[in-house]
Amino acid sequence: MQKYIKSDLSEVCYFEDNVNVVDWIDLTQYRLMTNAEILKHETPKLTQFHTEWNGTDWVDPRSEEEKLAYKRSQYPKLKRYQFMRGLLEMGFKSSDIEAQIMLIEDESTRELTMLGFKEATNFVRTDPSIDVMRDILGKTDLDIDEFWEQASTL
Repeated sequence: MQKYIKSDLSEVCYFEDNVNVVDWIDLTQYRLMTNAEILKHETPKLTQFHTEWNGTDWVDPRSEEEKLAYKRSQYPKLKRYQFMRGLLEMGFKSSDIEAQIMLIEDESTRELTMLGFKEATNFVRTDPSIDVMRDILGKTDLDIDEFWEQASTL
């Protein structure tokens, strides 16, 4: 198989070995691809984030923190029932959580967190109030991720 690439890299043409290429393309506008170029062109990207080529594979250049942040942004919203039931299954009653929220010193943070906790109809994993609740419950981000995955099935 012969593989040619246009000089501006906009097009790749494949020809059987027995084909006279000059009958099909203008060789002043195309050149034969190198094996490295063929490998890069024919290796599929695993995700939209695999944007860097290391010579043999496409690489996702994001840091682990960036990957986690993206993963969390993709979690579904939890309905109030899912969120509250998930907390209950973790051993937290709503009255206990409200009492912990009332201990937050900063008035604005306390009021926003309480408003979100008591009035929200659904909960978003990346909302800053989730981080505040994580801290008052003494949980880690990974604990909250696990909670979110379990609660989303309720």
